[in-house]
Amino acid sequence: MKRVIVWILLLVALVAAGIYFLPDAGVAMVEIAGWRVETTAVGLLLMAVAALLVLQVLWRLLAGVLHLPERLARRSARQRRRGADDKLLRAWAERQRGQAELAQRYALAGVEDGSLPPMHFQVAIDALLDGLDPSRKGMPGQHRDAIRAEVGDLFETVDRRFPKFAEFLRLHIVQRLIALEEVEWAQTMLDPLIDTHPRDEAVMLIRAQLLEMGDDIETLAALLPTLRRIKDKRLTGDELLRLERRVLLGRIESAARARDADRLSRLWAEANRSAVDSGPVTVAYAQALVRVGASEAAARVLEKRLSRTLEATTLQAWAEVPHDDPAEARKHLLKVVPDDWSEPAEAADVGRARERAAFAYAMARLALAESDPGTAQIWIGRLGPLDQDLRYLAVAARVHARLRDSSEAAVLYERALARAGLEGQVIPPEPAAADGR
Repeated sequence: MKRVIVWILLLVALVAAGIYFLPDAGVAMVEIAGWRVETTAVGLLLMAVAALLVLQVLWRLLAGVLHLPERLARRSARQRRRGADDKLLRAWAERQRGQAELAQRYALAGVEDGSLPPMHFQVAIDALLDGLDPSRKGMPGQHRDAIRAEVGDLFETVDRRFPKFAEFLRLHIVQRLIALEEVEWAQTMLDPLIDTHPRDEAVMLIRAQLLEMGDDIETLAALLPTLRRIKDKRLTGDELLRLERRVLLGRIESAARARDADRLSRLWAEANRSAVDSGPVTVAYAQALVRVGASEAAARVLEKRLSRTLEATTLQAWAEVPHDDPAEARKHLLKVVPDDWSEPAEAADVGRARERAAFAYAMARLALAESDPGTAQIWIGRLGPLDQDLRYLAVAARVHARLRDSSEAAVLYERALARAGLEGQVIPPEPAAADGR
């Protein structure tokens, strides 16, 4: 359209110029094939312009005829591309509906003609991985190894045809596998990226996540100095501290399994104080000490924590430490709790209900260790709702069993066992009597 306007303007300008400048420019005579045409110079100019326009039109028509097959091919390609893109959208929709097998079929059907061929492979791979997700319904019943092999084949095709996109797709697959808790497979997919991009922050963060999921504590510990230098906003100071505590907890567990008390003490002494200053870490260390036979040291560690911060979980852990002398242990416990907590017959407590219940739990276990179920029963009355914690049900059942109330003990044991099975927890062992009975 722009060209036509330019030609019209040029023609008008030429005509105007001829009329203005050449009113008496003489006569022109043209003789062609026996025809003679006499005209003015302006007429000749107009005839020349008209001839040029006719030639231009003829050239356009000839070019259109010559390029007609190419235009038809492009039109057909556009139609195929539009159909392939529609199939890709249909594949996304079928994935959302839970029809993974149908989504995979639609995604791969248009891969050769689509506007974004790599996206067809990504949708097909996602549809295959949906088969490993137990939360999705309507998934194909393929075996895990078959899914892994098919995903590998599709990824190899992407890597061969679209190498740049393949790296992003590899990261996407790794993140999907992490969500599916396929740690070994995800690590295998990530290894090439670690080799080619060893300093990439995103790769290092994903590697740290996989190491944590795979309980590879020593490798994660070796990676921590590198993680501390990362400036990624996702890796906050709190997240680094959490990873450091995860490493410490893993090493504590390893030392406890090996029954290495010296290594346990060394780990605790050399650990970063900010990592140690945590209730769960302190409890884990104390429980490890109990496993290696250092119950007295475990109690002291927990009491030191309680003297700074009175926490229900720490009180419960202290209660479950074997105490050789319950009376002496009671004196240590009373030093770290408020004075008005020590009498079981007082009125209902106000505030800090969880901590008061945990203290009552500890006092009840100490009473059982002294073979005094009567006092233990009084403390059981201060626990509040027994169903709030599995351990409270268990200690109440033991108190009633010691009091020969077998029916109530059976009911409480049944509730405790049901809750243990539901939550996957272990009922704390019964406190040993101080006199060995």
